[in-house]
Amino acid sequence: MRIAVMVAWILCTVLQASSPTQTVPTSKIPPSLLRPIPSTGGIQPAVDPAILNPSDGTAGTPQSYERSAKDFVQTKFGTRRGATRIQNIALLNQWKDPSSWQPLWDAMKKEKDDVRLAFLDHLASQGGLGQGMLAKIAIRSEESTMRHEASRRIVRPACDEVIAIIELGLRDERHIVVNQSGLLAGKVDAFAVIPSLIFAQVTADEKKTKGDLAWIAIGSNTHYIANVTAVVGDNSGAFTPVIGNLQTGVLMRVQDAMVYNYRSDAHQSLISLTSRDFGQSTAGMGYDMKRWWTWFNTEYLPFKQAQAASQIVPVTDPEKPDAPQSPPPTAPPAEKTSL
Repeated sequence: MRIAVMVAWILCTVLQASSPTQTVPTSKIPPSLLRPIPSTGGIQPAVDPAILNPSDGTAGTPQSYERSAKDFVQTKFGTRRGATRIQNIALLNQWKDPSSWQPLWDAMKKEKDDVRLAFLDHLASQGGLGQGMLAKIAIRSEESTMRHEASRRIVRPACDEVIAIIELGLRDERHIVVNQSGLLAGKVDAFAVIPSLIFAQVTADEKKTKGDLAWIAIGSNTHYIANVTAVVGDNSGAFTPVIGNLQTGVLMRVQDAMVYNYRSDAHQSLISLTSRDFGQSTAGMGYDMKRWWTWFNTEYLPFKQAQAASQIVPVTDPEKPDAPQSPPPTAPPAEKTSL
């Protein structure tokens, strides 16, 4: 009996090894991590920002909704309480046009949290464009509470619309917007924006004012009698000395300068994302752009390309019947028989 079991196990193993297979991807690596960072010129966005524009052509414009959004907020909320307020909050679900969301959010700036949080919940149910609007609020809102609530409702990993909003924020001239964009990238696992984060973590701003920025004087003062003034009285006379001041040394005028801004939030998100994905800490590179550029092209890029090439697994042909399961790792020993 045991000899028959062994023969069946060997036969099943051979049949399973010879069955047709196909390959299927197990995950998707962002294209932005599979192409090198150029030595000159700009960085290609991880996602085309055109994805943020509704494709059906039926949407209005934010300007066309400004008046109606203000009227809606003033008539439905304000001092209203109880069941009426709850019913009016439910009417937020009627605002489905993405072009209307920003005017509506601006109009409810002074409303209580129940209205604004309900609007954030409404955005969370509106697919990718709703997620993008949540990302916009999480980056540009002046209130830290609303930024947190908006980011908490963004699905992980971030969809393309969220990636596009983060990319636009990282390319903004305002440092606070860049920092908030980098902070959100770390929260929602936006690995696709790593190339943009590398060059957004520090920037050099040109001087925009005219005249001296500052001056520095290093010297010493020497006092001497520069003149005397006669003083005449009854049967008397005298002289009052006039003290002069001689300055010697160096005067340095600062007429031009380059100001470097280190965006710590974006920097910390860059370190967090790259260290988690690469498996080694990248904190040692600091803010050195050249080191980051070299690391990305010579170490991280080959790592991701090899990862993409290996992310296929063999599976049995779905048209073929499932192969018998393999026996336990330790098969029963063959029983000795005599012929």
